[in-house]
Amino acid sequence: MSTAPRRMAASATGLLAALGDMPLFSGVPEESLLKLADDFQEFSVLEGRIIVEQGEESRDFYVVLSGGVIGLLITEGGRQVSFTEMGAGRYFGELSALDGSPRSITVSASERSRIARLNNDAFQDWLEREPRILRNIAIDLAARTRVLNERVIGLIVHDVETRVRMLLVRLAQEREQLIPEGVIHPAPTHEQMATYVGANREAVSRVVARLSKEGVITSKRQKVIIHRVGDLLEGL
Repeated sequence: MSTAPRRMAASATGLLAALGDMPLFSGVPEESLLKLADDFQEFSVLEGRIIVEQGEESRDFYVVLSGGVIGLLITEGGRQVSFTEMGAGRYFGELSALDGSPRSITVSASERSRIARLNNDAFQDWLEREPRILRNIAIDLAARTRVLNERVIGLIVHDVETRVRMLLVRLAQEREQLIPEGVIHPAPTHEQMATYVGANREAVSRVVARLSKEGVITSKRQKVIIHRVGDLLEGL
C-alpha cells in the first residue's frame, strides 16, 4: 500500500480546483466545495499498488487527482474479468459507499498517482447536504451501466487469447505486478490456466507462445514476466 494518508490544505494541493473540475461535483456551490475539500485526505500510491481489493469491507470513497488506476472485476470462478481504466478526475468506491456491500472490484495504480479519500460518514453527510452530488452519481452510473451491458456481451463471446490475457492481468494485479517488467511468480501451469479460462492446454500454450514471440511477456518455469502492460491489456 501507499504511505499513510495525511490531511493537507486545499490551497496547497489544488484539491479544491480538482474537485471543481469534476463532473461529479457539477452544480455544487464553491462554498460547499471548499468545505468538502477539507473532508478529503490525500495520499500517494506507487505504480502497481492495490488501493481497494474486491471483497473487502471498506466503505470509503475515492477520487483520482493525478495519475491513473485500473479496476478489475473477477467472477466467483475467477474466469471472467471486466477491465476499466480511470484517470484524473474519475472516482471509485461509490458502490460500497452507497449500499454498504463489499468491494466489487480490485483497484490498483497504473502509474504513480495522487488519490483523495472521503470516509463513509462524511460521504453520506455530503449526499444529504448536496443532493446534486447524488444526482450526478446516478447519471454517471446510468452511462456506465450501458457500457457494462455491452462489455458483458463481449465477455460471453471472448476467444481463448482474450481470456488468457485477462487471467494474466488479474494475477499480475493481485501481486501488485501490473507494471512493466512485473513478475507473476509462482505462475500457474498452462494446464491450470486452461482450467481457469475454460479452454484446453494446447490452446493456452499457443496463446502464451504468441505473446512471448511478440515480446509482450516472457514465460518461464513458474514465472511470467510482463514487458508491455499496454499490449497485454489491448482489446480487454
